[in-house]
Amino acid sequence: MRRGFTLIETIMGLFLLGLITVIVLPLVNGNLDNLFKQRVKAQMAYTGEMVVEMLKAYDEETSNPLFIYDVEIGQIIDKFKGNNYIEINLDKEDYEFPIKIIKEDKSDLLWTTRVIVYSKGGGKLDNVEFKAYLQKK
Repeated sequence: MRRGFTLIETIMGLFLLGLITVIVLPLVNGNLDNLFKQRVKAQMAYTGEMVVEMLKAYDEETSNPLFIYDVEIGQIIDKFKGNNYIEINLDKEDYEFPIKIIKEDKSDLLWTTRVIVYSKGGGKLDNVEFKAYLQKK
């Protein structure tokens, strides 16, 4: 009765193990990279939605000031009032994601507002853009 494996069986086992490893590890690495990109993309979308909703919810009579990063929304709305078209960049180094707010007059009663959230690291992540119509304030 024979005990153990022969040299040929051991080499074949190591070959198959190496082959499986070479195939599986890049797949796992690619999936982990995609998961990270999706997490960052979701954070960018959340940031853009937050900015749009804060602009919509702004009311001059409220006692609590609202801020986008460290800029008060009242200051942004004041800049909106004085211009037919304006671009406001919020892209300081300590911000999580750079933001550009673009406002255009749609009519006498509405503003067209676009919020573009940029990926700080650049790379292959696309920008996230939201468009909203705001009642003139």
